[in-house]
Amino acid sequence: MHTSTRTIKVFPFWLALVGSFIEVLILYFKRQQQPLMVLSPDYVWMAPMALLAVVALVVGTLSVLARLSRLSLAGAILLVPSTLVALDVLVLIPGLAHYAAALLALGIAAQLTRVVLSHQDAAGRLVRRSILPVAIAFILAGGFIRSSMQSETDSRIEAAATSPAGSPNLLLITLDTVRAGNLDAYGYARPTMPRMAQLAERGVLFDQALSTAPWTLPSHASMFTGRWPHELSVGHEAALDPAYPTLAEYLRDHGYATAGFVANLKYVGAATGLDRGFDRYEDYPRSIGQVASNSTLVRTVANNFRLRRLLENDQHLGRVTAEDLNARAMDWMSRQSGRPFFAFINYFDAHEPYLPPAPFDQQFGPGRRQGRHSPLHHWLWNPSVGHRPMDDQVKQEEIDAYDGALAYLDAQVGRLLDDLERRGLLDSTVVVVTSDHGEEFGEHGVYEHGYSLYKPGVHVPLIVVAPGRTPAGSRVATPVSLRDLAATIVDVLGLTDGAPFPGGSLGGLWRGNTTGASVGNEPSPLLSEVSPSPQQPDWFPSSRGEMGALVHQQLRYIRNGDGREELYDFAGDPWEQEDLAGLPEWQQALADARAALDRLLPVKRR
Repeated sequence: MHTSTRTIKVFPFWLALVGSFIEVLILYFKRQQQPLMVLSPDYVWMAPMALLAVVALVVGTLSVLARLSRLSLAGAILLVPSTLVALDVLVLIPGLAHYAAALLALGIAAQLTRVVLSHQDAAGRLVRRSILPVAIAFILAGGFIRSSMQSETDSRIEAAATSPAGSPNLLLITLDTVRAGNLDAYGYARPTMPRMAQLAERGVLFDQALSTAPWTLPSHASMFTGRWPHELSVGHEAALDPAYPTLAEYLRDHGYATAGFVANLKYVGAATGLDRGFDRYEDYPRSIGQVASNSTLVRTVANNFRLRRLLENDQHLGRVTAEDLNARAMDWMSRQSGRPFFAFINYFDAHEPYLPPAPFDQQFGPGRRQGRHSPLHHWLWNPSVGHRPMDDQVKQEEIDAYDGALAYLDAQVGRLLDDLERRGLLDSTVVVVTSDHGEEFGEHGVYEHGYSLYKPGVHVPLIVVAPGRTPAGSRVATPVSLRDLAATIVDVLGLTDGAPFPGGSLGGLWRGNTTGASVGNEPSPLLSEVSPSPQQPDWFPSSRGEMGALVHQQLRYIRNGDGREELYDFAGDPWEQEDLAGLPEWQQALADARAALDRLLPVKRR
């Protein structure tokens, strides 16, 4: 190959290496400021690999075109990949609009192309002399970043004690974003989750289980620690700190092998602190999808709303499916011997944009009208769409797709349980199935979750199956809180002595106690709370400030951030359509509920 031709084709790869080195450094410092950003620990090598692959595709395609057409495309071979490399770095600049970054990248690439074409020998020498130092710097920086992340993980792992003889295994499943109201076991007309209904026949189903928060991280943190969200460090950009012990830590210290397999990468990933106490914790898989999603350039292009609308595909880039989780979790569980295990699985398939695979995508309707395009996804995140009211047809399309996602998830969890049974593990395993929060479909003007405290967003399924320890086919009507889940689990496992989890066990409810879990002589509260989400519209309920909700004397009281109060009949008005707060005959009940919430969750003045 002629020297000038070689330089023109090699220079874009050198530039990609330099650009990805800058990208990795920027991502490292951004991650220090935003520890919950969606970024695999493998970004150190995934980001460069993705950028080099893009450059190789562009250079290769243009080289083939040049040969076939017998035209000189040297300028394009330099210009196009140089533009992409510059864009890869520029979109990381805060506040710089993407169109402005694209124009600036094109201008930088044009000047760079002109210089290289005019000084090809000098450019060749630059590449030859700097390639080794750049590669060495990359390796050293990458090694430092990886070692710093590994040391954080290793510091949490301690030697395990011996578990009591005959201790059962524990399988805790959270079905991310599954609201109880859309399950046939809870009276829904559609058979969305028949396997979960069958599972409930083997144990205890709770009719009125409430999550402590309408979004993922505080709800999971509460389940793991037995603490209320306001007692914990978690937030939209804040992880769980070591202030309180977790269920995994407690079980590990009692001889359990512990592992977590999660699909909600942002709010259940290891960076959230929820991995504390797990010997093994798998979040970001090593896959082509993850390589792509860890590239700033690919992620930016793939998340472009115009492109998504054109391609009619709103799927999350690098989404982890239930099938993927099952394979990894089952592989680990089947290899445990000599010690009981605690396996935690977090599924994400019911989360928007609700895109279940065939045939589940058409199980409850004709399917989406435009491929895999989700109007709800754009309603939530696309500024050009805004939050215009959805018509009934669009809303039904979303509900149909959500129900299809539930059916897919149900089938996959059923396969996992079947596999456990075939391996002889199910009869010695306590199975707990719940959700971190529910979902809203415009019942109060908002969609998805995390923006209000209405019951559809916090009413979740809860099933506990403990062979020989829970009565088969039992149903509990008493309202309960997921805050009591940790205390309940250690009770079922027979490990209550010295347990650090506040709250009470729900076990008394299936043993004949109808008053619910209790703390001392007081019933365990049914509290839910939420804080404002970043960059959410001003009219969303939680935008007004900290919100709290409490079930008190068969009524559900909601206090909004601006002080406005709402009161609903908990049993008689499950969708909370009739607000009783303004009616004269309910003023004393309103005052009692207000006082009860104030004792648990004092008002935060802004």
